[in-house]
Amino acid sequence: MKYKKKKTDARRFSLLVLQKVEEEGAYLNLALANLIKEYELDDRERRLATEITYGVITHKLALKCLIEKITGRPAEKLDRPVLLVLYIGFYQLFYLERIPEWVVVNTTVELIKKTKKRALAPFVNGVMRAALRRKGKMDPAGSGAGKVRYLSCRYSHPEWMVRRWLKRYGSEETEKLLAANNMKSTVAARVNTLRLSRRELVALLAKENIKASESDIVPEGILLESAAGITSLGAYRQGMLQLQGESAMLVSRVLDPVPGSRVLDVCSAPGGKTAHMAALMSDQGEIIALDIHEHRLNLVQANAKRLGIGIIKTKLWDGRKPLPGRLGFFDYILLDVPCSGLGVIRKRPDIKWRRKEEDIAKLASDQLKLLCNAAAVLQTKGVLVYSACTNEPEETEMVISAFLEKNRDFCAVSFAEYLPEKWRGEKFGLGLQLTVHRHGVEGFYISKLIKNG
Repeated sequence: MKYKKKKTDARRFSLLVLQKVEEEGAYLNLALANLIKEYELDDRERRLATEITYGVITHKLALKCLIEKITGRPAEKLDRPVLLVLYIGFYQLFYLERIPEWVVVNTTVELIKKTKKRALAPFVNGVMRAALRRKGKMDPAGSGAGKVRYLSCRYSHPEWMVRRWLKRYGSEETEKLLAANNMKSTVAARVNTLRLSRRELVALLAKENIKASESDIVPEGILLESAAGITSLGAYRQGMLQLQGESAMLVSRVLDPVPGSRVLDVCSAPGGKTAHMAALMSDQGEIIALDIHEHRLNLVQANAKRLGIGIIKTKLWDGRKPLPGRLGFFDYILLDVPCSGLGVIRKRPDIKWRRKEEDIAKLASDQLKLLCNAAAVLQTKGVLVYSACTNEPEETEMVISAFLEKNRDFCAVSFAEYLPEKWRGEKFGLGLQLTVHRHGVEGFYISKLIKNG
């Protein structure tokens, strides 16, 4: 029997997602995807629900500051359903220009009526009307706030994060980074070159009314206006493309494994880079894909099957432990480490509110263990690429530096030939740090290491 989805509207759906994220600790992207399977929304309502939900999480601290100014009380003192409904209303009122103000006020009041706090509808109505009167006259941080507090409220980032970046980048560049993190993420995809060319894919998507353009960062990349409905397209189901960021694609290209080689992907799930490497190898050779969670290895296998890849073999293993000798030695190793994720805030804004500053040191310790264990099974003259979707030195340059001090038979090398012309003058150091405000792509660090004889 086919499961019948429940009907709802965009704002009610956004409230359900926010409840999962704020009250149950769910990841934003997973909560959204899971609830879309359960509730029926047309394309327009789904786009609005996604816009509101991601917008609220992106600008949550600024919205909180505005709500506190209007209500005259700490946000924590408000009933949780009321606070979430006001987040939804305030985001539309202060950040979305295309929705008429009277519609925002009315739909916000109607939304609280659909909760257990329906009796507070007059309060919500009063708050929304007060916000409407003061719109354009309010600054989230207010006057007299110090630099850290001002930037934190204005751009909705935790104070510890702002403080770190001010120390490293200075005031002007930090503000650019904070602003860039709040912009909508570019939707990129990778053509499966085992099945068709990039030009053929763009033409195929055009027939399905999907506008796509060619990336100037990586030769397999395309840029999409939206990811909405992509996974339901015939081209996706038939394995002709993979949703994947340009920075992530660049990682596999820098490794550049040749057909017939043995490759180890230490932290492989969900398998986007694994599949990219297989395509670069013309599906010839062997890729051993490791991960610590079996359910995530299932994603790697499912993705490989959809893309028609046969050389990927998965194995459950924690790369922080020495790798089993029976795996042998490898010509190429990809180590895309678990990290703070602070380079992909634009794509995953809930990371801002999940991470604590003390997480970084713990992650850096694990990253060094992963790197040392991976390096131990690399062939002489082999290539190892270390990558992390963060811009924190402790997880990037400092890990590589610590590793090279202990492993004198390794050296870091330039990979400028794999970069677009516009980036070839970048300063390398022990690797390349991409940041969203400087490069317009997700903030990845990439280091290429060679094992000498």
